[in-house]
Amino acid sequence: MRFSNFEEQMEWKILKYQYPEAEPSVPGNYNYNANWLTFQVSHEREGYGPAVFRESFLMTFELQDLIKELQKIADGDAYYYKGEFIEPVLEVEATRQRDKVLVSFDLVFDNYEMMVADTVDYEGLLRLIGELQELADAYPER
Repeated sequence: MRFSNFEEQMEWKILKYQYPEAEPSVPGNYNYNANWLTFQVSHEREGYGPAVFRESFLMTFELQDLIKELQKIADGDAYYYKGEFIEPVLEVEATRQRDKVLVSFDLVFDNYEMMVADTVDYEGLLRLIGELQELADAYPER
């Protein structure tokens, strides 16, 4: 997933399940270790080269929940979403205003904070949701 504004960009790629050897979940026993995703995140600011981090910061179901909440905004069923995740600190916000949506991704690795915010139209929001869905489809819940 790539998200950018006129001076910053952030790109997420899933590298692997954090614990690929973990046994998949079975009914009545959800295996959290089987569902941690390891991401590579690149962040670039105008005038600065890219900073690249590798970290496990979302689980499969959290990524799916993020997609569902953004889809509600795209469908007009919600006008605001704020998701907060703690490993590391990730905050995602989306606010619909008429035919535009302000979207922001704020991510902190150790002492490095990256925040990319931009206003997108309906097609831009659908494109973002599609890119997130591609990541989720490649690494389904186990």
